[in-house]
Amino acid sequence: MLIDSSEQLRQLTGNYYASNDFSLIRPDIEQATEELSRLVGEGVIALAGEAQDGTPLRLKVQRPIAILATLRMYQKNDLSHEDDGRKFKTATDGSDRLPWEWQLDRDDAIQMEAYFRAVDSLIEFLNASKPAEWTSTALYRDMRQLIVRSGRDYDRYFPIGRSERTFLLLAPFIREAQTMTVQDAYGPDWDKLVAENLDTDLDTGPSKSESPAHHAACMAVCLLAMQAALCRLPLRLLPFGVVKGYLAESGMRGSEPASLDDVRRAADWMQADAARWIERMKRARDNSAPDYELMPRNHPRNKWCRL
Repeated sequence: MLIDSSEQLRQLTGNYYASNDFSLIRPDIEQATEELSRLVGEGVIALAGEAQDGTPLRLKVQRPIAILATLRMYQKNDLSHEDDGRKFKTATDGSDRLPWEWQLDRDDAIQMEAYFRAVDSLIEFLNASKPAEWTSTALYRDMRQLIVRSGRDYDRYFPIGRSERTFLLLAPFIREAQTMTVQDAYGPDWDKLVAENLDTDLDTGPSKSESPAHHAACMAVCLLAMQAALCRLPLRLLPFGVVKGYLAESGMRGSEPASLDDVRRAADWMQADAARWIERMKRARDNSAPDYELMPRNHPRNKWCRL
C-alpha cells in the first residue's frame, strides 16, 4: 500500500490527526487506490509503489488517494455506527458543536475540489514525463487519435480550467463528436488534418501556427462534446460554472445557480455555435470565401416606405 501511517496522511492532506488509528482508514485507502488505478492504470500505481518516498511520482499518486480516503472516513464518522443503531454525540461541556448541513456540504465540495486538483496535477505530470506505464495504456493511445488530446488543448477552445480529469470525462464525447459529425463533414482528408499537430507536446501546446480549418474543427468538436456531456452527465462532474459562464458570455446573468432550463439553453446554443464552426471549417478546407447577400431580395409584396 502506498500510504502506511497516519503521519503520512497528515503530511499529504494537512488536516488529518497523526494520532488517529490508521487501521480504521486502511479500507478507504485501498478503495481510493483502486479508483485512481482505474483512471491512470495499474502500471502507474505499481510504478509509484516501487519509487522511493518523497519522489515526485510517488507524491503525485499519494496525494489524491489520501484526500479521497480521508473524505470518505470523515463522511462515515459524522454518525457513530453501534449495535443498536446510528447515533450522533455531543460534548456535555459545550466544547464541540455539530456543524450545520450546509457546512458539511461546503466542506465536502472543498475536499472534492482538492481531490480533483490533485488528479489534474498527476495527469499533467504523467503527460510531461511520459513513463512507459502511462503511454502504453489504452487511454493514452486513444487520446493520441483525437484532434483535441489534453485538458490544456481543450481549454484553448472551451474553458474547463485546464482540468485533465474533466478532459478524461469528456474524451468519449470528443470521440463521438469527431467521428459522427465533424469528420464526416470535413471529408476524406481528415487524417491529414488530425496529423497537423500530431507531433505537438501534450503539455506545451502547438509548436507551429494552427491552420484555420484545424482551429474551426477543434472548436466544433469541443462545443459538440460539451453539449453532449451537459445532456448526459451529472452536472456535479463538470467544472463549476461551465453552464453559467457560457450563458454569461451570451448576455445572461451568472450569479444564480444553473437550472435545467439554463442547461438546455446552453446545450442548444453550443450545438448552434458548433454548426457555424463546421461551416467555417468547410470554407477553410476549400479556400472559399463566405457568400454574402450584398443586395436584399426584391419581393413585390414586401415594399414599405416609412416617412
